[in-house]
Amino acid sequence: MLRHGMRYTALAVVLVLLCSLAPAAKTWRLKDGDKWESANDTPRQQFALKIAELKDLLRTGEADAVEEILAEIKDKFPQYVGPDLDLFVKGELQYWKDKYAKAMKQYEKLLKDYPGSEYAPAVLDREFDMAQAYLDGRKKKVLGFLKISGYAEGIELMERISDRAGLDEPNSVGLKAAVAVAEHYEKREQYIEAYLKWSEVASYWETGPVGKKALLRMAEDNLLAYNHPPARRRALLDSSKLVTAKTYYTKYATLYPNEVRAFKINEKLEQIDELLATKEYTVAQYYRRVGKTEAARMYLERVVKEWPKTEAASLAKEALEETAAEAETRGK
Repeated sequence: MLRHGMRYTALAVVLVLLCSLAPAAKTWRLKDGDKWESANDTPRQQFALKIAELKDLLRTGEADAVEEILAEIKDKFPQYVGPDLDLFVKGELQYWKDKYAKAMKQYEKLLKDYPGSEYAPAVLDREFDMAQAYLDGRKKKVLGFLKISGYAEGIELMERISDRAGLDEPNSVGLKAAVAVAEHYEKREQYIEAYLKWSEVASYWETGPVGKKALLRMAEDNLLAYNHPPARRRALLDSSKLVTAKTYYTKYATLYPNEVRAFKINEKLEQIDELLATKEYTVAQYYRRVGKTEAARMYLERVVKEWPKTEAASLAKEALEETAAEAETRGK
Protein backbone atom coordinates (compact mmCIF):
# COMPACT_ATOMS: atom_id res chain seq x y z
CA MET A 1 0.00 0.00 0.00
CA LEU A 2 2.85 2.31 0.88
CA ARG A 3 4.51 1.41 -2.41
CA HIS A 4 1.38 2.41 -4.38
CA GLY A 5 1.18 5.68 -2.48
CA MET A 6 4.77 6.55 -3.31
CA ARG A 7 4.14 5.68 -6.95
CA TYR A 8 1.14 8.05 -7.16
CA THR A 9 3.12 10.77 -5.40
CA ALA A 10 5.99 10.48 -7.88
CA LEU A 11 3.55 10.58 -10.80
CA ALA A 12 1.96 13.70 -9.40
CA VAL A 13 5.36 15.40 -9.14
CA VAL A 14 6.16 14.53 -12.77
CA LEU A 15 2.80 15.93 -13.92
CA VAL A 16 3.41 19.16 -12.00
CA LEU A 17 6.84 19.53 -13.59
CA LEU A 18 5.47 18.90 -17.06
CA CYS A 19 2.75 21.46 -16.56
CA SER A 20 5.23 24.03 -15.32
CA LEU A 21 7.39 23.53 -18.41
CA ALA A 22 4.51 23.58 -20.91
CA PRO A 23 4.42 27.33 -21.55
CA ALA A 24 8.11 27.33 -22.54
CA ALA A 25 7.75 24.40 -24.94
CA LYS A 26 6.49 24.58 -28.50
CA THR A 27 3.82 22.37 -29.97
CA TRP A 28 4.72 21.15 -33.43
CA ARG A 29 2.32 19.90 -36.06
CA LEU A 30 2.80 18.26 -39.44
CA LYS A 31 1.74 20.47 -42.33
CA ASP A 32 1.10 19.31 -45.90
CA GLY A 33 2.42 15.87 -45.04
CA ASP A 34 6.12 16.79 -45.00
CA LYS A 35 6.66 20.10 -43.16
CA TRP A 36 6.64 20.72 -39.44
CA GLU A 37 5.56 24.10 -38.14
CA SER A 38 5.05 25.52 -34.68
CA ALA A 39 1.48 25.87 -33.49
CA ASN A 40 2.65 28.46 -30.95
CA ASP A 41 3.92 31.03 -33.47
CA THR A 42 1.99 34.29 -33.66
CA PRO A 43 0.27 35.16 -36.94
CA ARG A 44 3.02 37.69 -37.58
CA GLN A 45 5.71 35.06 -37.11
CA GLN A 46 3.86 32.65 -39.38
CA PHE A 47 3.58 35.42 -41.98
CA ALA A 48 7.33 36.11 -41.74
CA LEU A 49 8.05 32.40 -42.29
CA LYS A 50 5.84 32.40 -45.38
CA ILE A 51 7.57 35.50 -46.75
CA ALA A 52 10.94 33.81 -46.24
CA GLU A 53 9.63 30.79 -48.13
CA LEU A 54 8.38 33.10 -50.88
CA LYS A 55 11.77 34.80 -51.18
CA ASP A 56 13.49 31.44 -51.55
CA LEU A 57 11.04 30.42 -54.23
CA LEU A 58 11.49 33.68 -56.15
CA ARG A 59 15.10 32.74 -56.87
CA THR A 60 13.89 29.79 -58.92
CA GLY A 61 11.94 32.07 -61.23
CA GLU A 62 8.98 29.66 -61.25
CA ALA A 63 6.18 32.15 -61.69
CA ASP A 64 3.33 29.67 -61.21
CA ALA A 65 4.69 28.43 -57.90
CA VAL A 66 5.29 32.00 -56.77
CA GLU A 67 1.75 33.00 -57.64
CA GLU A 68 0.43 30.02 -55.71
CA ILE A 69 2.24 30.83 -52.48
CA LEU A 70 1.49 34.54 -52.89
CA ALA A 71 -2.23 33.73 -53.15
CA GLU A 72 -1.92 31.59 -50.01
CA ILE A 73 -0.25 34.46 -48.14
CA LYS A 74 -2.96 36.90 -49.20
CA ASP A 75 -5.67 34.47 -48.13
CA LYS A 76 -4.19 33.62 -44.71
CA PHE A 77 -2.67 36.98 -43.77
CA PRO A 78 -4.73 39.73 -45.42
CA GLN A 79 -3.92 42.07 -42.52
CA TYR A 80 -0.22 42.10 -43.47
CA VAL A 81 -0.49 42.16 -47.26
CA GLY A 82 -0.56 45.27 -49.42
CA PRO A 83 0.22 46.31 -53.01
CA ASP A 84 3.87 46.79 -52.05
CA LEU A 85 4.23 43.01 -51.74
CA ASP A 86 2.91 42.58 -55.29
CA LEU A 87 5.45 45.08 -56.59
CA PHE A 88 8.25 43.40 -54.66
CA VAL A 89 7.34 39.97 -56.06
CA LYS A 90 7.07 41.29 -59.64
CA GLY A 91 10.44 42.98 -59.32
CA GLU A 92 12.10 39.90 -57.86
CA LEU A 93 10.77 37.65 -60.62
CA GLN A 94 12.29 39.96 -63.25
CA TYR A 95 15.55 40.31 -61.32
CA TRP A 96 16.11 36.57 -61.11
CA LYS A 97 15.40 36.33 -64.83
CA ASP A 98 18.27 38.84 -65.31
CA LYS A 99 15.88 41.47 -66.67
CA TYR A 100 17.18 44.50 -64.80
CA ALA A 101 15.20 47.20 -66.58
CA LYS A 102 11.87 45.50 -65.90
CA ALA A 103 12.85 44.74 -62.32
CA MET A 104 13.88 48.35 -61.79
CA LYS A 105 10.48 49.57 -62.93
CA GLN A 106 8.74 47.59 -60.19
CA TYR A 107 11.32 48.42 -57.52
CA GLU A 108 11.19 52.14 -58.23
CA LYS A 109 7.39 52.18 -58.09
CA LEU A 110 7.52 50.44 -54.71
CA LEU A 111 10.07 52.93 -53.33
CA LYS A 112 8.20 55.97 -54.64
CA ASP A 113 4.66 54.90 -53.75
CA TYR A 114 5.43 53.01 -50.52
CA PRO A 115 8.69 54.42 -49.08
CA GLY A 116 7.84 53.04 -45.63
CA SER A 117 7.26 49.49 -46.89
CA GLU A 118 8.89 46.67 -44.98
CA TYR A 119 10.25 45.51 -48.34
CA ALA A 120 11.99 48.84 -49.06
CA PRO A 121 15.29 47.86 -47.38
CA ALA A 122 15.41 44.62 -49.40
CA VAL A 123 14.68 46.57 -52.58
CA LEU A 124 17.48 49.06 -51.85
CA ASP A 125 19.87 46.15 -51.34
CA ARG A 126 18.74 44.64 -54.62
CA GLU A 127 19.19 47.95 -56.46
CA PHE A 128 22.68 48.21 -54.97
CA ASP A 129 23.53 44.80 -56.42
CA MET A 130 22.29 45.88 -59.84
CA ALA A 131 24.17 49.18 -59.68
CA GLN A 132 27.37 47.37 -58.69
CA ALA A 133 26.93 45.01 -61.64
CA TYR A 134 26.79 48.03 -63.99
CA LEU A 135 29.87 49.57 -62.39
CA ASP A 136 31.65 46.24 -62.78
CA GLY A 137 31.05 46.30 -66.53
CA ARG A 138 27.55 45.00 -67.18
CA LYS A 139 26.13 46.47 -70.37
CA LYS A 140 22.81 48.28 -70.59
CA LYS A 141 20.32 47.35 -73.31
CA VAL A 142 18.68 50.10 -75.34
CA LEU A 143 16.04 49.62 -78.02
CA GLY A 144 15.84 46.02 -76.88
CA PHE A 145 19.03 44.86 -78.58
CA LEU A 146 21.79 47.51 -78.55
CA LYS A 147 24.23 47.15 -75.65
CA ILE A 148 26.06 50.18 -74.30
CA SER A 149 28.18 50.89 -71.24
CA GLY A 150 26.22 50.76 -68.00
CA TYR A 151 28.60 52.96 -65.97
CA ALA A 152 26.35 56.00 -66.06
CA GLU A 153 23.34 53.87 -65.13
CA GLY A 154 25.25 52.39 -62.21
CA ILE A 155 26.36 55.77 -60.88
CA GLU A 156 22.88 57.27 -61.20
CA LEU A 157 21.36 54.32 -59.36
CA MET A 158 23.98 54.45 -56.59
CA GLU A 159 23.30 58.17 -56.14
CA ARG A 160 19.57 57.50 -55.76
CA ILE A 161 20.27 54.82 -53.18
CA SER A 162 22.43 57.24 -51.17
CA ASP A 163 19.75 59.93 -51.34
CA ARG A 164 17.09 57.52 -50.09
CA ALA A 165 19.05 55.67 -47.44
CA GLY A 166 21.32 58.51 -46.30
CA LEU A 167 25.00 58.40 -45.31
CA ASP A 168 24.68 58.77 -41.56
CA GLU A 169 24.66 55.07 -40.64
CA PRO A 170 28.00 53.19 -40.79
CA ASN A 171 26.51 50.00 -42.21
CA SER A 172 23.78 51.52 -44.36
CA VAL A 173 23.36 50.73 -48.02
CA GLY A 174 23.38 54.49 -48.65
CA LEU A 175 26.94 54.83 -47.38
CA LYS A 176 27.98 51.68 -49.25
CA ALA A 177 26.60 53.22 -52.44
CA ALA A 178 28.52 56.48 -51.96
CA VAL A 179 31.78 54.61 -51.33
CA ALA A 180 31.14 52.41 -54.39
CA VAL A 181 30.80 55.52 -56.58
CA ALA A 182 34.00 57.06 -55.20
CA GLU A 183 35.95 53.84 -55.77
CA HIS A 184 34.53 53.50 -59.27
CA TYR A 185 35.76 56.99 -60.16
CA GLU A 186 39.21 56.07 -58.85
CA LYS A 187 39.23 52.89 -60.91
CA ARG A 188 38.37 54.97 -63.99
CA GLU A 189 41.11 57.49 -63.07
CA GLN A 190 38.54 60.25 -62.60
CA TYR A 191 40.30 61.51 -59.51
CA ILE A 192 38.59 64.86 -59.03
CA GLU A 193 35.15 63.23 -59.22
CA ALA A 194 36.37 60.64 -56.70
CA TYR A 195 37.68 63.38 -54.42
CA LEU A 196 34.35 65.20 -54.49
CA LYS A 197 32.48 62.00 -53.58
CA TRP A 198 34.85 61.24 -50.72
CA SER A 199 34.33 64.83 -49.55
CA GLU A 200 30.62 64.16 -49.36
CA VAL A 201 31.28 61.06 -47.26
CA ALA A 202 33.67 63.01 -45.03
CA SER A 203 31.02 65.64 -44.38
CA TYR A 204 29.11 62.94 -42.49
CA TRP A 205 32.11 61.08 -41.07
CA GLU A 206 35.00 63.21 -39.86
CA THR A 207 36.47 60.44 -37.70
CA GLY A 208 36.10 56.71 -37.21
CA PRO A 209 36.98 54.08 -39.83
CA VAL A 210 34.88 55.73 -42.54
CA GLY A 211 36.19 59.24 -41.90
CA LYS A 212 39.73 57.93 -41.71
CA LYS A 213 39.47 56.24 -45.09
CA ALA A 214 37.79 59.26 -46.68
CA LEU A 215 40.52 61.61 -45.41
CA LEU A 216 43.30 59.50 -46.89
CA ARG A 217 41.48 59.05 -50.18
CA MET A 218 40.88 62.80 -50.51
CA ALA A 219 44.62 63.37 -50.15
CA GLU A 220 45.53 60.59 -52.57
CA ASP A 221 43.02 61.61 -55.22
CA ASN A 222 44.20 65.23 -55.30
CA LEU A 223 47.82 64.12 -55.70
CA LEU A 224 46.86 61.58 -58.36
CA ALA A 225 44.83 64.22 -60.21
CA TYR A 226 47.85 66.51 -60.42
CA ASN A 227 50.21 63.70 -61.45
CA HIS A 228 47.82 62.16 -63.97
CA PRO A 229 48.77 64.33 -67.01
CA PRO A 230 52.19 63.81 -68.67
CA ALA A 231 55.11 65.10 -66.58
CA ARG A 232 55.98 67.80 -69.13
CA ARG A 233 52.59 69.45 -68.58
CA ARG A 234 52.34 69.27 -64.80
CA ALA A 235 54.17 72.50 -64.09
CA LEU A 236 51.57 74.32 -66.19
CA LEU A 237 48.66 73.03 -64.08
CA ASP A 238 46.84 74.73 -61.25
CA SER A 239 48.70 73.89 -58.06
CA SER A 240 45.59 73.99 -55.86
CA LYS A 241 45.32 70.19 -56.06
CA LEU A 242 48.78 69.89 -54.50
CA VAL A 243 47.95 72.37 -51.75
CA THR A 244 44.73 70.48 -50.99
CA ALA A 245 46.51 67.13 -50.96
CA LYS A 246 49.17 68.49 -48.59
CA THR A 247 46.49 69.78 -46.23
CA TYR A 248 44.79 66.37 -46.03
CA TYR A 249 48.04 64.41 -45.72
CA THR A 250 49.16 66.69 -42.90
CA LYS A 251 45.84 66.26 -41.10
CA TYR A 252 46.01 62.48 -41.55
CA ALA A 253 49.53 62.39 -40.10
CA THR A 254 48.36 64.42 -37.10
CA LEU A 255 45.31 62.23 -36.40
CA TYR A 256 46.91 58.86 -37.17
CA PRO A 257 50.67 59.16 -36.49
CA ASN A 258 51.07 55.38 -36.21
CA GLU A 259 50.09 54.95 -39.87
CA VAL A 260 52.38 57.59 -41.37
CA ARG A 261 55.02 55.04 -42.31
CA ALA A 262 52.56 52.48 -43.70
CA PHE A 263 51.14 54.97 -46.21
CA LYS A 264 54.45 56.79 -46.83
CA ILE A 265 52.91 60.10 -45.82
CA ASN A 266 56.26 61.87 -45.27
CA GLU A 267 57.53 60.79 -48.68
CA LYS A 268 54.35 62.10 -50.31
CA LEU A 269 54.64 65.42 -48.49
CA GLU A 270 58.19 65.72 -49.77
CA GLN A 271 56.98 64.89 -53.27
CA ILE A 272 54.33 67.58 -53.06
CA ASP A 273 56.89 70.16 -51.92
CA GLU A 274 59.10 69.21 -54.86
CA LEU A 275 56.21 69.56 -57.30
CA LEU A 276 55.19 72.93 -55.88
CA ALA A 277 58.76 74.19 -56.00
CA THR A 278 59.26 72.90 -59.54
CA LYS A 279 56.13 74.68 -60.70
CA GLU A 280 57.32 78.02 -59.30
CA TYR A 281 60.81 77.45 -60.69
CA THR A 282 59.31 76.78 -64.15
CA VAL A 283 57.44 80.10 -63.99
CA ALA A 284 60.66 81.86 -63.01
CA GLN A 285 62.48 80.34 -65.98
CA TYR A 286 59.73 81.56 -68.29
CA TYR A 287 60.17 85.14 -67.03
CA ARG A 288 63.91 84.85 -67.51
CA ARG A 289 63.44 83.79 -71.13
CA VAL A 290 61.18 86.77 -71.93
CA GLY A 291 63.51 89.20 -70.23
CA LYS A 292 61.44 89.98 -67.13
CA THR A 293 64.30 89.67 -64.69
CA GLU A 294 62.59 91.19 -61.67
CA ALA A 295 59.61 88.84 -61.91
CA ALA A 296 61.96 85.88 -62.37
CA ARG A 297 63.96 86.87 -59.31
CA MET A 298 60.79 87.10 -57.21
CA TYR A 299 59.74 83.55 -58.09
CA LEU A 300 63.25 82.17 -57.60
CA GLU A 301 63.52 83.72 -54.16
CA ARG A 302 60.16 82.26 -53.20
CA VAL A 303 61.32 78.77 -54.18
CA VAL A 304 64.44 79.08 -52.04
CA LYS A 305 62.52 80.46 -49.06
CA GLU A 306 59.47 78.15 -49.00
CA TRP A 307 60.95 74.86 -50.21
CA PRO A 308 64.64 75.05 -49.20
CA LYS A 309 65.20 71.26 -49.11
CA THR A 310 64.02 70.59 -52.65
CA GLU A 311 66.04 70.03 -55.78
CA ALA A 312 64.18 72.96 -57.34
CA ALA A 313 65.55 75.20 -54.56
CA SER A 314 69.11 74.23 -55.51
CA LEU A 315 68.39 75.10 -59.13
CA ALA A 316 66.77 78.36 -58.04
CA LYS A 317 69.88 79.37 -56.10
CA GLU A 318 72.02 78.80 -59.19
CA ALA A 319 69.55 80.78 -61.29
CA LEU A 320 69.65 83.67 -58.79
CA GLU A 321 73.43 83.76 -59.02
CA GLU A 322 73.24 83.75 -62.82
CA THR A 323 70.62 86.50 -62.77
CA ALA A 324 72.76 88.62 -60.48
CA ALA A 325 75.80 88.08 -62.71
CA GLU A 326 73.81 89.01 -65.80
CA ALA A 327 72.55 92.20 -64.12
CA GLU A 328 76.10 93.13 -63.13
CA THR A 329 77.31 92.57 -66.67
CA ARG A 330 74.58 94.78 -68.08
CA GLY A 331 75.44 97.48 -65.55
CA LYS A 332 79.06 97.77 -66.68
